[in-house]
Amino acid sequence: MHRDNLSHGGGKTMGYRSDGIIAVAFESLEEMREVLAVYRLDPRVQKHNPFPKDIDDDSDYYWTFHTYDLDSDTTCYLMRLDFYGWKWYADYEDVQSYQHIFTVCKQFARERENFTYAYRFVRGGEEHDDYEEECYGSESYLSQMLVERLTEEIGVRMTWELTDDLEQNTTQLDCIYNQTVSQGLTKTTKENDHVSI
Repeated sequence: MHRDNLSHGGGKTMGYRSDGIIAVAFESLEEMREVLAVYRLDPRVQKHNPFPKDIDDDSDYYWTFHTYDLDSDTTCYLMRLDFYGWKWYADYEDVQSYQHIFTVCKQFARERENFTYAYRFVRGGEEHDDYEEECYGSESYLSQMLVERLTEEIGVRMTWELTDDLEQNTTQLDCIYNQTVSQGLTKTTKENDHVSI
C-alpha cells in the first residue's frame, strides 16, 4: 500500500493497486483490548500507528471498531480495515503492520484454551483473477460460528467486486472515540452505557 504512494486529491501514482477488507471479531471487549495491547508493541505497528489520532482525520488507512450482533443474544466486537487503491505487497512494512493482527490472534489462541476470535481477509487486484481470501479462528464453538458468518458476509465476486453484507450488522463508533486504544476507544451499548476499549 505505502501511504506515501496513495493517490490523494485527484493525483495519480503509478503502480498496481488492490482493494480489500480485514475484519477481526472477538467474543469480548476485554479480549479485544488485550490483543490490541500486544499488537501495538510490534515496531512496525508503532511506526505506522494504524489508529486515527484526530477527529477530523478521515484517512482510509486506520482500523475502525464496531459491535457485531452474531444473533439476538450474542454481541461480539469487531475491528476492521477497508482499503481501496492500495499497493498491497506482503514485503511492504506498512502492510505487515496490518497483517500482524492475525499473528497476535493466533498466539492468544495457542496460549488460551477458550480464547475466541475470527479473522477474515479479502483482497482483489486490478486483474479479475487476482484475489485472495482467508478466514481463520480459534477452536471454540463461537469462533467457528464467527468464521462461518464472516465468510458468508465478506467475499470477492469473480467479476472483482468486494461484497460486504457485514455493514448492515455493525455500528461504527464515533471517530472522536476512535482515536487510540490507549486513549480509550468507546462504544455505546444498546442500554446506552459506555464501554471503554
